[in-house]
Amino acid sequence: MVSAQKKGCTDPQASNYDTSAKLNDGSCQYPSTSYSPKALCSKLSDTLQETSGLIYFNNAFWTLNDSGNEPAIYALDSFTGVITHRTFVSNKTNIDWEEMTQDSTYIYVGEFGNNDGSRKDLKIYILNKADLKLNRKSDSVTVSEIKLSYADQSSFVSANQNTNFDMEAMLVLGDSIHLFSKNWADNKTRHYVLSTKPGTYVLSPRESMDIGGVITSACINEKGNKIILGGYNTSSSACFMWMLWDYNGHSFFTGNKRRIELGNGLTFGQYEATCFKGNQLYVSNEKRFTNASLRRVEINPWFTGYKVIGKHLSNYVSYQNGNDLIIQTKKINTTLHLYNATGVKVLTYKIKSESTRIDISTLSSGVYSIDIEGIITKIIIEH
Repeated sequence: MVSAQKKGCTDPQASNYDTSAKLNDGSCQYPSTSYSPKALCSKLSDTLQETSGLIYFNNAFWTLNDSGNEPAIYALDSFTGVITHRTFVSNKTNIDWEEMTQDSTYIYVGEFGNNDGSRKDLKIYILNKADLKLNRKSDSVTVSEIKLSYADQSSFVSANQNTNFDMEAMLVLGDSIHLFSKNWADNKTRHYVLSTKPGTYVLSPRESMDIGGVITSACINEKGNKIILGGYNTSSSACFMWMLWDYNGHSFFTGNKRRIELGNGLTFGQYEATCFKGNQLYVSNEKRFTNASLRRVEINPWFTGYKVIGKHLSNYVSYQNGNDLIIQTKKINTTLHLYNATGVKVLTYKIKSESTRIDISTLSSGVYSIDIEGIITKIIIEH
């Protein structure tokens, strides 16, 4: 007789980690975590003040503006914020473009912004990458479209910023588009799924999640096993992201769900867009309180699969990822000293940010001690 595998929290980083659990039941709980994203470009072009979608394609970041702006997508220089290419959509207007995503063949543009919940003309435009003339500064294309509506919406009475049927977040996985609602009224999000093929679809929600704010962006990594939902709280202006992973199939809310606080909107701006570039995450904000900007977020140490090798909760946490030692700490502008088992100092490193990556490829496997301002933690490095 084979006994059933125990279900529970399988993530060692969670506060309720169960060492005996073999199957993740989505119950993991995490300590409050804050992070200050590094600015890659502190001011985007004046044309991109309402950036509301983000992808990385053809070695460049691409974005779009939301309601009332020209029907175009833009490639930009990630350090200067200058537009390097713009593609106009000749057969559509921009009523309220709010998101963009991609697969290997197409770029998808979400014409589904719906702040007052009264729209009945919700669409997703499908732009063929092969139609782009990337050797020019600008070009023009025509797009096909998907029409959509929500089976669970019965009222279309205008309720500005008090509706649960706004939409600003979208990603593609395989042959499916996944949408995440922006719920102004109850601070939850609903997950809808539809085909990537042109057509007319009536959508019913697959699952829902209480996220403590409004979702304005979504993205998924190339492997399809890590999702980021970004947004903010309309009452406190706190910006945040939800990390989703280790989920069952396309039911994304069944796995681990970890919230990372990214600062107040007064300093962060209004968080509007998110995308992966390889394993790195990038976010953009529109011009509100701050300049429109592009930032990088070091998310990898928070995902399961990174080995926690040392922990001192009041000061720092250390992880090993291959030949990298990753230190997360609030104590920046400090110095880290690393000693081997015999007490010989083998490494000194200046910590200049809240997440620091240190090459340890030349160090042998074994027991070491980390010393940051007199706080010493034993760690085990394995190669």
